[in-house]
Amino acid sequence: MKKLSILLVLFALIALIAPGVATTAQEPEEYVMVSNVAAHPYWLDAQYGGRDAAAELGVTWTYVGPADFNTPEQVTTLEQVIARKPAGIIVAALEPDALSPAIDRAIEAGIPVVTVDTDAPNSKRMTYLGTDNYQAGRVLGDRIGVVLNGEGQVGIATVPGQFNLEERIRGLNDVLAAKYPNIQVVATVDDKNDDSATADAVVAMLQAHPDIDLVTSMNAVGAGVAAALRQTGQAGTVKAVVFDITDPILDALEDGTLDSTLVQRTYMMTYVGVHLLYRFNHPTEYLTNWQTNNIGILPNIVDTGVMVVTPDQVAVFRSK
Repeated sequence: MKKLSILLVLFALIALIAPGVATTAQEPEEYVMVSNVAAHPYWLDAQYGGRDAAAELGVTWTYVGPADFNTPEQVTTLEQVIARKPAGIIVAALEPDALSPAIDRAIEAGIPVVTVDTDAPNSKRMTYLGTDNYQAGRVLGDRIGVVLNGEGQVGIATVPGQFNLEERIRGLNDVLAAKYPNIQVVATVDDKNDDSATADAVVAMLQAHPDIDLVTSMNAVGAGVAAALRQTGQAGTVKAVVFDITDPILDALEDGTLDSTLVQRTYMMTYVGVHLLYRFNHPTEYLTNWQTNNIGILPNIVDTGVMVVTPDQVAVFRSK
């Protein structure tokens, strides 16, 4: 009887302790994205991608970052995320030199990191997922060549010095030089990653260069380009090819203010990113053998590419 009583007490103690232990052991892993402009609609699809991947894998997805473009604040946020030791981090590294030291600290702390949208190639990041920006610029160049029938003057809205945008301009210039020598870039303005600033800058550019036939933007400020064309009464007269997809850009495609937009697959950046980070943390037997022998198991670069979207395709993106 005494032995039975002791066993019952032990079972009771195990029953009391076990739930707490199990809960701790089964807490889902956390995968975090540190955005550069968290409130910008450009990143909405990326939020969906990470969320869907996390739901499939039974892990937690967190999306953080400064509401507006603020690299020092993004670095601070990344440091805070590192301190809580998530299972993996996704970083939009628009200013790679500023973010690379923190990315390296995360890797040194045993936290796998992938970059999206803009790479930090000199950091210790494991994978870059996003648009090959040079190739995206080449696609843009070909689209501009078609829209202008091979001849005309172009004005560019961009953020000077921003690595991913500079790569797009390089690709654009290479295609124009090689295939469309009668198309010339005559002006470039700073859009400050802001639609209002873009509208002001493009209005000034059109006033200074009245012979511009087409305006293009390298980043997600197509709404600002459209506003400038409407303000100057040149919507439909001066052509416009922009980047990315937001509701105002869709509106401007529908009403003919914008000719087309190049859309990046931001959903796939985070959807694939979470899956890669999870696989790093839960390798197959084959990949475990690689890890044991210090062979990297993740791809170095995944090009998610761009799509050219025209007014007839707007409904597809409205329904997402």
